[in-house]
Amino acid sequence: MAARQANIEVLAPPQNMIVPSCPHGPALLFEQYDRSSKTSRQFFACSAFRDKKECDLHVWADEGAYKSTQISQHISHKQYRMRFRKFRALPRNKRHVCCTCGLLLLPSEISDHERQDHEMKRRVLLKDLRKPSFLFSPLDNNKTFAQYLFSPMTVDFLIGSIERLACYTHVLCVGAPRMHEEIQLRRRRGDSALTSMLLDLDERYAQLYSPGSFAKYNMFNHHFFEKSGRKRLEMFLKDASQGALLLTDPPFGGMVEALVQSFVKISSMWQEIVGSPTAERDVSIPMMWIFPYFLESRIVTSLPSLSMLDYKVDYDNHNLFNNNHKQKGSPVRIYTNIPSAQFQLPEEDGYWFCEPCQRFSAKENHHCRDCGTCPSK
Repeated sequence: MAARQANIEVLAPPQNMIVPSCPHGPALLFEQYDRSSKTSRQFFACSAFRDKKECDLHVWADEGAYKSTQISQHISHKQYRMRFRKFRALPRNKRHVCCTCGLLLLPSEISDHERQDHEMKRRVLLKDLRKPSFLFSPLDNNKTFAQYLFSPMTVDFLIGSIERLACYTHVLCVGAPRMHEEIQLRRRRGDSALTSMLLDLDERYAQLYSPGSFAKYNMFNHHFFEKSGRKRLEMFLKDASQGALLLTDPPFGGMVEALVQSFVKISSMWQEIVGSPTAERDVSIPMMWIFPYFLESRIVTSLPSLSMLDYKVDYDNHNLFNNNHKQKGSPVRIYTNIPSAQFQLPEEDGYWFCEPCQRFSAKENHHCRDCGTCPSK
């Protein structure tokens, strides 16, 4: 793996190289190129955070011995769930959530958060606990979290599309919390047979989801923060068998090539469980990757089996990534290794079916006889 970002490349470390770790898991190996001296030097840095204020791990690979950053105290999923059960048992007038910390507060903690002028949601209903993406404030680090949340219209389209495909029962949501949330809600109501599991770096969700439906996970280095998380994923994939689908909505500022390596590893887990032949550079697990159209070349270069659908993915909390922005709407698309002809895009929104291409196109895209496609650029 080598991915150039300006004068820095992301590299795959040799198998015998010792890789340091930080609180976010194993570091990534980078190579920095100095144009003036025409020399380069390799270093390790945090896989999740580029800002040293968030994580200060930075060690030169040629310095020999180095030690990992001290891992901060970790609150286990079990501890978070104990908090949830205590919170749920409280009367409504004592159920308050700290939006600043993303924490379900117990009575003894409320005054401390109030003294610090934290934003609070008070008198929380039990039904609100089933919609954590509305309960918590989105995290906004564009390269690590970037929690731009799908609009209801997009969620309906994604779930409807998966259900119409009729061969997928288990949706693995990697960094798509609102999708996971809605699948869980519909299953609870009996409106959908789909089930889901969420892998996300945002540990706030550990309060509200059981270990069987959530694991804290770093998608940039395929790191599970608890061993049980990996085991739960294996159980989920085993239960899914051929009915598994990976749906991911990574931060748009994240490193595509690092993400690809993680998705390939998830696919390898699935392949081993279902007995499919492995493939070195391709993701064999059925996949829907949500990402901007202007990053298409980087995605399809790394994963040639993926192709881009014309559907414009809409977000609730981003001024540019919604279909109210200018004339052409959101620049975010769906990349998938499922045949494009199997996706029915909403004709009421102007999408039309192109017979020669055997796929739906956006209303502004016209079929080109010379190139045999409906180009969007």
